[in-house]
Amino acid sequence: MLRLAGILLTLPFFLQLLGLGDTPLGGGLCGEVFRLKDPSLALQTPGFWYGLLFMLLLALELGYGLSLLLLPLLEVRLGPPWLRAGRLLVGVLLVLFLLTRTTGLPIPTPAGVVLEPAPLDPLGLLLVGLSLLGGLLLRENGGHGTPA
Repeated sequence: MLRLAGILLTLPFFLQLLGLGDTPLGGGLCGEVFRLKDPSLALQTPGFWYGLLFMLLLALELGYGLSLLLLPLLEVRLGPPWLRAGRLLVGVLLVLFLLTRTTGLPIPTPAGVVLEPAPLDPLGLLLVGLSLLGGLLLRENGGHGTPA
């Protein structure tokens, strides 16, 4: 199960960076970063800052997913604290996704602090769904830390 969780946790990073943001699926979690052509204008929109935040979270999730795939090959035992860290990372991503899509996060702009929700799109839902499924597989493992 840990291998499958590792695959599911690495997929969102690659799906976001494959350029799927210009398809009917929407921009995904980081679409605003790739869609805007004028960086000076991009720095003023909340979507740009949300995109950077999720880019960082997806990079952390990628590293965590790769550790689930590679550390068992080196015969490193992944204990309950390591699995809890993965569930925490997925939980943070899920909570921030819900906040940015409903109320928005406080973003400083030249006009003051803005709370602007980001649009909900199918690609973003797919990326969060894959992350959530990977996190649930970490929970299903029961904290035994043995590679599947």
